[in-house]
Amino acid sequence: MRAWIWIGLTLLALSARAERWIVAADNAFPPYSFLDPATQRPAGLDTDIVTATLQAIGQPFDLELYPWERVKKMLDAKMVDMAYQFVGTPERMAQYRLVGPIRFGVTVFMTRSEMDISYNELSDLAPYTIGTVHGFAYTDAFDKASYLRKDAGATSPAQLLQKLMVKRVDLIVGDKTQLLYLARQQGVIDRIKLLPKPLAEVARYVGFQRGDNDKADRFAQGLEKLRRDGTLERIISTWH
Repeated sequence: MRAWIWIGLTLLALSARAERWIVAADNAFPPYSFLDPATQRPAGLDTDIVTATLQAIGQPFDLELYPWERVKKMLDAKMVDMAYQFVGTPERMAQYRLVGPIRFGVTVFMTRSEMDISYNELSDLAPYTIGTVHGFAYTDAFDKASYLRKDAGATSPAQLLQKLMVKRVDLIVGDKTQLLYLARQQGVIDRIKLLPKPLAEVARYVGFQRGDNDKADRFAQGLEKLRRDGTLERIISTWH
C-alpha cells in the first residue's frame, strides 16, 4: 500500500513539474522582446535569456507577446505564470515576485540633434516636455517627479521616437540600446543625440505572482546556472 502511495505521489510531482508554463512579454520592445517579422515568432535578447533559462530547468512553456499593459494585467489576473521584463522599482518589487536581474540596461534621455539640452538634476528638465511610454516604469525618482512635464501618450518605444522626430515632445526617455536600435531602424540616427548624463543603470527582471515562490525559485536556480557556466554572458554578447 505504501509503495502505491509513493508511486502516486511521485507521478503527481512529475506531472506538476511537466505542466507547461504560460509566459508573456512585451511585443514591441526591440531588441529585447519583439515578434520577428521573418518567422513571426518571439525574438530578442530577453527572450533568448528566458528561453535558455527555462530549458536549463527542463520546464516546458508557451510564450506569447502582447502590449505591455496587457502583459501586466494578465500576470495580475493569474492568466500567465510569469512575464518579462520588469524594472526593479520599489512599486514593482511590492507588486510582484521579481527574479534576476537577467541583465542591466542604461536609461537615458534622447533629443533631436539641433536641441541644446543638458542637465545635472532632474529639475533642470522642468522646462521641457518629456515623452514616456504609457505603463512603463523608469526610475523611482523620475516616476515620482511630478514637477516634470511628462507626455505618456506613446504606446511603444518606436512610437515614442516618432513623436520626438515630429516635435511633439522635446525629449524622450528609455533604454539606451533600444533607442539607438530604433533610431537606426527608422533611419534617423543622424538626427538624434543622447544627453551626456544617463538617468540610471537599470536592472531588468522577470516577474511572478506574489507568493508563487516555487516557480520563482526554480527560475532563479536556472538563471544562476546560466550565469555560472557563461551562457548568460554569451547570449548578451550576441546582441551587442
